[in-house]
This record gives sequence, C-alpha cells and structure tokens, in this order.
Amino acid sequence: MIDKDVLDLMGCIRCKSKLIDKEKYLECSQCNIGYPIEEDIPRMLEERIFSLND
Repeated sequence: MIDKDVLDLMGCIRCKSKLIDKEKYLECSQCNIGYPIEEDIPRMLEERIFSLND
C-alpha cells in the first residue's frame, strides 16, 4: 500500500490523472490502465503498464 501523501503527489504518466491504490497495483480510471506494485514500489514504466479491460 502506497502512503496517501505520496499517492496524492503521483499521477498517471499518460494523462496526469490521480491514481487509485488497489493494493497490488495503481489504477488510472481515466485511461483504464494499471501500474503494478512490486515490493511496495509502483513500477510506472510504459512497458509495465497493463490494461484493466482484460
């Protein structure tokens, strides 16, 4: 789980929207994509993004 103060500073790398902490990933509801969280570190790289439509 990402600290709320840190999460408030973060944004989607595609659209800059706020992210939602879903425990195992961060969600951008605007783009409908997720960023995996591994060992308490969000992996916010283009190649790690996954679609939430699957």
